[in-house]
Amino acid sequence: MGKAWIGLAIGLVTTVIAGAASAKTERLVSREQALALARPTWGHSGSGQYLAGQLAQRELDYSNAADYLRGALSWAPNDLDLRRRVFLLMLAEGRLADALPHTDALRRYDTNDLLPVVADAVGAIIKGDGAKVVTTLADLNSGGFPGLMRTLGQAWGAVAANDLPAARAVLAFSAAEPAWATIIKIHTALIEDIAGADGAGAAYTAILEAKSGRSSRSVSLINNFRARQKDSSVAPLVRNAQDGMAEAFFSIAAALNQGKQSLSALIYAQLALKLRPDSDLLQILVAEVIEKQDRYADAAAVYAGIDATSPRFAMARLAQARNLARADLPDEAIIALRGLAAEGTQSTQASILLGDILRGEERFDEAIAAYDKAAAQLGEITADDWRLLYSRGIALERGGQWERAEADLKKALEMRPDEAFVLNYLGYSWIDRGEHLEKAEGMVRRASELKPEDGFIADSLGWAYYRTGRYEEAVAELERAITLQPVDPVINEHLGDAYWQANRKAEARFQWRRALNFDPPADLVPKIEEKLRCGLDRCAVARRAD
Repeated sequence: MGKAWIGLAIGLVTTVIAGAASAKTERLVSREQALALARPTWGHSGSGQYLAGQLAQRELDYSNAADYLRGALSWAPNDLDLRRRVFLLMLAEGRLADALPHTDALRRYDTNDLLPVVADAVGAIIKGDGAKVVTTLADLNSGGFPGLMRTLGQAWGAVAANDLPAARAVLAFSAAEPAWATIIKIHTALIEDIAGADGAGAAYTAILEAKSGRSSRSVSLINNFRARQKDSSVAPLVRNAQDGMAEAFFSIAAALNQGKQSLSALIYAQLALKLRPDSDLLQILVAEVIEKQDRYADAAAVYAGIDATSPRFAMARLAQARNLARADLPDEAIIALRGLAAEGTQSTQASILLGDILRGEERFDEAIAAYDKAAAQLGEITADDWRLLYSRGIALERGGQWERAEADLKKALEMRPDEAFVLNYLGYSWIDRGEHLEKAEGMVRRASELKPEDGFIADSLGWAYYRTGRYEEAVAELERAITLQPVDPVINEHLGDAYWQANRKAEARFQWRRALNFDPPADLVPKIEEKLRCGLDRCAVARRAD
């Protein structure tokens, strides 16, 4: 029964998306719209819940996807493929308690499936049952990645069961495996350290002496051990067996996050966080994985959970604000950044990010104030700070303070003479003002050589041709700009102007109409409407008569 309605639901997904492709927006239907189409069947059919879950998962909305697909599973409890999807989504959302009821069926279904075994082991160690951890992981293969999980998990399970000789034996058995050598050395040292054994120092030294494989985390662990030898009040980074298993999952998740295994990275990061919920390092790793999936609002929520007493608090607030801005929540991002200032922990980075967000919201005076604060915090501005001058220069130019803007942009260009965007912004500004036209044209041509596929730079070069009366060249370059940035209102307006001057007036009016369709800035709308009414020549005469 289940397969039939799942097939139907997949067909419905295809139909919805195909229909959306023909819409005026020429974009796929949004998740909210698609879920609205499915809403009449929610709670009344497995196919409706499956459709909603499919769409939510497509949008990386794992929480809703898990709930909808769990609802679909209640209609088809023998569909083990669907059960595994629900299980994985629950793990990805850190919902271990919801995932564990599925492990028995999944382990019977596929004895080589790693994650149901690992989840059971995590559940066992949280309950303090080290012996069960050891027996549970015995089902895994001894080679490859499952073998590594079996080795580390059984070692920490043995520690939890107060069987230090067994833990040492498990690690010693795998120590000769070349691919595992570094991580086995680290966990050997951690176990000896927790046990208070004399061999802990030698084990940490062996990590330092390794020719390769040292990481910033292993160095932190070693430094922590050395600090504790001198000061007993220093807390260990790994306190017990549960922390030790969390450390293993942290290493695995961090490695997976360097590649394209984002779902797997998230699952292991969430398992690590479930083992050690007080770890800000693990919270940040979870947030980083979610951010990498472009789930910006969700990432911001995780960053927001970092405690104010954490040494990583300021960094987390910056990341929170950055993700809120990417999630199109600029007001919330601004509040977060100003909260840093109120707490006395605002850095130069925070001031610059605040300026960037305010500039994006066209709040130019506030953006300038934020950039000015960043410059004051820096004291001396060096070549490494060219981006601050460039960003402030844009805000100043847009805010009507041309003299200061020009000074910042010229200084940024002096620092980075081949920076395409600085060349383009200063060059275009001069062109638009009718100043230094020959020099400005050379600057935007150089920018175009550096960034030949940038439509805005192509627009600048086309506008340079236009302002110097070379209308055919302007048309050719602005047509190229349109192919690169087809929906930018200013480029469409510029091409319309060039068509008009090249005596292609019907095409000019067409481009001006297109420009109005692409949400132009408010101050540009009446100018384009005037062009549509009377064209460039007669409008110019009318303005002179006024």
